[in-house]
Amino acid sequence: MIDSKRYVSIAVQELSKPTLEVTKQYLQAMEVELENEVPRVARVDFHHTSESIAVYFYIKEERFFIVVNLSKGNNSEVEWVWIESGHRVYLTATSESLGYEELANYLPYDSLTGWSKGDLHMNGRRAYKFTRVSYEPNVNEAYGLEEKLLELLMDLEKSSGAIHKLVENSKAYISICRHQYISANAGIHLDLNILHRLSSLNLELDVDTYITGSEIE
Repeated sequence: MIDSKRYVSIAVQELSKPTLEVTKQYLQAMEVELENEVPRVARVDFHHTSESIAVYFYIKEERFFIVVNLSKGNNSEVEWVWIESGHRVYLTATSESLGYEELANYLPYDSLTGWSKGDLHMNGRRAYKFTRVSYEPNVNEAYGLEEKLLELLMDLEKSSGAIHKLVENSKAYISICRHQYISANAGIHLDLNILHRLSSLNLELDVDTYITGSEIE
């Protein structure tokens, strides 16, 4: 059994009393969010690599994460610290002729969100001009883009027939919302496997990137 508390404790120690210069530089440009006066953990990835574990922490007023990479084993040590963009990855379908319930009926999932054409916006001043339904199985944003996209694709492929019918009767695509640290690499790479799987589902990809944070001096 993996001793998660021990790994988290080591990662917290690095943020509280940095030993790496890169940690010190990041903490000069951003503030880690605290919970009960301790850095707040967003996620612990026990399978980051075969030899390492990654602990993700929330950044105050930001939607990207500072990540402490640790070696596995009884003598675990901090190997590196980096910034991971926050990602939302979800299926979206829109229609100007179908209502929310009609569109939602194509999807065999719970936890759908959206609205019908003609419904009022939250401010109550304007009506929506189209119907929208979205499905986001994993709302935790502390995942890499490819990791989260593959997770969604595996889910959708289990109901590929329903997805094909949805595509035939609406404008359906996968939405990616990326919150990226200003000094991070803005590149996105999708391998052939992902492209083939998107094509098999007849799904397009829509990417929105938001650059935030303060640069390291």
